[in-house]
Amino acid sequence: MAYSSNATRHSASQQYAAFNSPTRRRLPFEPFTPARWNAATGRSEVHRPVSFDYPGQARQGVSMRDLRLKGTATPIQGANDFVLSHTGLQRVVFRIIWPGYGHVEWCRAIPVTSPNGAPITRVALAVQIASNFARFVEKSQYETPSTRDWMVSPTCVRFEHLLLVSLQNTFEDVWQADVALDLC
Repeated sequence: MAYSSNATRHSASQQYAAFNSPTRRRLPFEPFTPARWNAATGRSEVHRPVSFDYPGQARQGVSMRDLRLKGTATPIQGANDFVLSHTGLQRVVFRIIWPGYGHVEWCRAIPVTSPNGAPITRVALAVQIASNFARFVEKSQYETPSTRDWMVSPTCVRFEHLLLVSLQNTFEDVWQADVALDLC
């Protein structure tokens, strides 16, 4: 079930809840839009975001490092909820658009149903997203960014700083993560 158009979703995504930690910052979010898509005439309905939080927390995110280390044993709120089953999708196109790294193309298919047709759980989806970010960070640390503000490197932003806050449907079957960094 769709919940809004690209334009509405983008403006709504700018109204984020504050983080509890003073060292946590949200990575600027740039929604994917195809090069030939005409925003004036085209309209893409999008689905509700999928949120990721530890039990008892709201809109604070889950450590991607925890997701990589603990896998599906990571304690997250609604871990066994079947997410994305309402979309009818078999897979989603997952994109990472990182500030300063527009030249690094990251677009991967993530299956959201198992071979027997069972929908993916929230925690299994979170683990797949964290795995993608681990590989993205590994690749990007050797790239030269166009700006150093969010530079990925062993001395700047590292994988262990990343928190997965939500997964946003930005265009048709394209989904992107809303990410925060805890730079304590």
